[in-house]
Amino acid sequence: MGDTRKTESYSYSPSHITGFFEILDNRNPLYKGSVGGGIVLEKGCVTEASLDNDFYQKGTKAEIEIKINGVEEEANTSKYVVDTLAGEYEHEHELNVTVSTEFDVPIGAGLGASGAGALSTGLALNRLLSLGMTVTEVAQIAHLAEVENNTGLGDVIAETYGGVVIRKKPGPPGVGIIDKIPHERQKISYVVFGTRATRAVLADNSMKRQINKAGREAMKELVRKPSLDNFMQVSRKFSLHSGLISDKCRDAIEAVEAKGCVASAAMIGDMVFVIGDSEALKEFGEVRESRISEVGAKFVSPSTPF
Repeated sequence: MGDTRKTESYSYSPSHITGFFEILDNRNPLYKGSVGGGIVLEKGCVTEASLDNDFYQKGTKAEIEIKINGVEEEANTSKYVVDTLAGEYEHEHELNVTVSTEFDVPIGAGLGASGAGALSTGLALNRLLSLGMTVTEVAQIAHLAEVENNTGLGDVIAETYGGVVIRKKPGPPGVGIIDKIPHERQKISYVVFGTRATRAVLADNSMKRQINKAGREAMKELVRKPSLDNFMQVSRKFSLHSGLISDKCRDAIEAVEAKGCVASAAMIGDMVFVIGDSEALKEFGEVRESRISEVGAKFVSPSTPF
């Protein structure tokens, strides 16, 4: 009989709402990304990576299975991370790897889910396969996965560190540069209207020019007064001027404003968010909530809640 050993590793990544951004291209994908501002949320995802490897059975074929919320998916961004890290693992036999990510936030709504999934997958595999990589090295692979698959540009560096983040130079940790706005772990409330594919927006050159113009102006305004309240004001203005938001998002932003509060839309997604609570927001659908996280991606135990 073969000696089949199965081990598991768990890691967590917070999610991330981008309030505004500017796209910065580069031939080197490690230096390609975006600058802008965003809020990292406590609710995100937990990834379990498991290795089922028969150390004595010859001729086995490597199998990689990726599950998202219990359903097997192609998940190209996470698969990029798995393929890259599995290639770093030296063993005489093939690997049977299962990566299962459970999200506590909607996917495709503008909460940086693909980046969170890639980052938590990378950390879990790094530990599982005893690769000895640093957080920066893992985050760089997760960033490359996002850029190569056109699923994101700036979520990974924010989700690595947590907080209310100003991304001042594009790229992952070790390349990009961030600063943080002080906060009090305020509650963020949001309503999701639908999903939107990041890659479709990134492929539209006319849209990119409009985004970048609004993004540069937003960054100037936030840097002049780096506060959470001003972040919301700047993000709201970007939402309305970038051409990215849906009519539903615009209606929700205006309804919240009519009640004396400031709302903005998540980039790139179909979702509106506010600091604290908003009675006006409840009129537009189910209100979800999460506190701002000062903690970035990390190892967790199987029983760790979000």
